[in-house]
Amino acid sequence: MLLIHALILLLQSHFVSFTFLKDIDKRCNEIKRISPNAHYEEQLKIIFGMTNTRNVTNITVSSEDRAKFNRNKSKDSLELFEKTIMDLLYGEKWKERAEGYSFQKKEVGSDGQVHHDALLQYPSGQVRRSELFFNRSAVHLPPSDFTPAGQNLLKITNDYMQTAVNAFAIFVYGNVNDIYRLPPDYVLRSARTIAMLQIPLEKLVATWYVVKQDRPTSTISYRVLELYRPLFKHLSGREMAKLNLSDERIVYYIGTHLDLNRHQVGVIANRYIELNPNWTKPKYLNLMNNLLCGIALPLMRNIQETTYLQLSSQVFSHIRACDPLQKRFYLGKMTRSQVYGKSFSWGARDVSHLGLLLMELDGTDFSAIKPKAMSGFTPHVLQEMPVSTLKHITKAQTRYLSHKCQILLAKKLKMYEEDQLFTFSSASFIAIPIYIILILIL
Repeated sequence: MLLIHALILLLQSHFVSFTFLKDIDKRCNEIKRISPNAHYEEQLKIIFGMTNTRNVTNITVSSEDRAKFNRNKSKDSLELFEKTIMDLLYGEKWKERAEGYSFQKKEVGSDGQVHHDALLQYPSGQVRRSELFFNRSAVHLPPSDFTPAGQNLLKITNDYMQTAVNAFAIFVYGNVNDIYRLPPDYVLRSARTIAMLQIPLEKLVATWYVVKQDRPTSTISYRVLELYRPLFKHLSGREMAKLNLSDERIVYYIGTHLDLNRHQVGVIANRYIELNPNWTKPKYLNLMNNLLCGIALPLMRNIQETTYLQLSSQVFSHIRACDPLQKRFYLGKMTRSQVYGKSFSWGARDVSHLGLLLMELDGTDFSAIKPKAMSGFTPHVLQEMPVSTLKHITKAQTRYLSHKCQILLAKKLKMYEEDQLFTFSSASFIAIPIYIILILIL
């Protein structure tokens, strides 16, 4: 009896559901025929008898509601379901904490058009994280498994630390195509931090093309170059030679850059000589600085000796790209009787003007410098000088050195004595067994 009763109830429920759905379908067809533009909420009210069907024609739908209805209608049901779940789990503002989670992935192409790509994403360490510490969200590195190479975009947010970590993940886990998608302004602001990263060279070079943005190299301004200074050394000499060398500020910027090698300055100097036939004048030589290392010595021999007297004090302090032969050449020019003369006649001003040329002095000339002239030494010049020259310094000369120079001198001489002691002990340790072997043989 119980089985029969349960079967009767099941048939009744199926019959009621069938008649209910049939009635709803009938009402939907009637509403579409009477008012096809009615809002979907009003349609539900009409279906369940909450609104009189006679007043259906009087329903007015605003353009905002119609656009919202069409937008919700066009969304994928899976995306709506995922958004609802995320709202329930992490709150309505989970997107702001995610810092970059977005359903619409877009990329601006070289033609200026916005291209949508379903594979592009915004890597973020804040996705699906809601922990707080002192009411502040923590910073996380995006996992490498969720940062596929070639499919990353960087979103700039108000959380500067998390944005920097997201950019770090792109540099480490991404490839060159990801670097090309970085915002140019962000690369310029973070140039010093990017230069500290131990990443492949092609990624560092790619930042230049991000900053340039398909513009000719000659249109890059001095301000952009100044912001890009920490990464400028990674460019090739040919790319540097394409800059606007007619701008004196750009020439001085390249000449005072500390990290350029001889090949780079050689290419730039050759291009500058072609553009400026008056480059031998003191005005332009004072702008070139380190570019003097890229000029052939036969060309420098033709310059008059009085021109060297008009060089500013910082010129020979920036010639880091010169080899020892070039430094000895310029030192020979500057120590002639028509210029500064021998070392015993120098003053503090002469010593400061010689700069890195003092590295090529021998011990006797170095010890002949007047004690008062030693105040012209700077710490970075003393740091570059070889110990074989510094060991000839006298006590009277050390008294006129600055405090920082005295500390550097003491460290270098102490390291030199320790190396000599270690070398002597190693040699004696090897010589004793050889002496014993010779006695046994004889």
